[in-house]
Amino acid sequence: MKAFKNLALPYLLLIFCMTGCVGSLKTQSSPTDAVTATSGMVLSLSTPKSVYTVEDSIKLNLNIQNGQFNLLVPLVNVATSRTFKQLSVKDTNGNIVAPKRSISVPISEEIFIEKNGKSVQCIQGLELKDASIHEVSLENLQKYYELQKGNYTVTLTMPLPIYRDFLEKRHPEIIELQEEIKRIQKVTDAHVSAADKRSAVNDLQQQIASLEKKHKYIYLPVKSLLGEASITSNQLMLTIE
Repeated sequence: MKAFKNLALPYLLLIFCMTGCVGSLKTQSSPTDAVTATSGMVLSLSTPKSVYTVEDSIKLNLNIQNGQFNLLVPLVNVATSRTFKQLSVKDTNGNIVAPKRSISVPISEEIFIEKNGKSVQCIQGLELKDASIHEVSLENLQKYYELQKGNYTVTLTMPLPIYRDFLEKRHPEIIELQEEIKRIQKVTDAHVSAADKRSAVNDLQQQIASLEKKHKYIYLPVKSLLGEASITSNQLMLTIE
């Protein structure tokens, strides 16, 4: 995996050997507090349209535009319904509309990864690259809020824990494909041409790239928590007719 752009040279030397299919412990070069780390982040709420009827489903889309730092964050906070846990819906008088039901949210399940004979307590994470945009949606706002005819504003506040380090774990099938590439490259049979070997290797590399895109296992050591920031979105206007 490519190193983070903001990794300082001393940290590049801190590579620890992991057992099995667990990769190296990486250390993120970042500000000393979570608020500074997320200072350039922008949350943008939107909907496919601005006017709905009381029977319509209202899909909320959230774009998380990251700032200048690579951030290590819990997966559940930015890629599940947990992202929308702290929605605020207000009517035209500024009164808060109470939800008819709470948004059920997953927790950050903890796992233990062996490192140098010791168990490291981790949660599954996600890397938000600097200047990148991450998208997540809530399928139907009306499922949680009974919105009658009128005008409303919707705002989202997102508590976001920031971590310093991560462990990378490769998908078992990727390891098998990489071993198969090594076996093909060692073939010396005269009936197997160099072109055939290149073609087979290219096919396997494409499979690996596809798996890496779908299964990117990053785990955040619980003890590497830098802190938690709170980011507020734009104010989204909705009309129910």
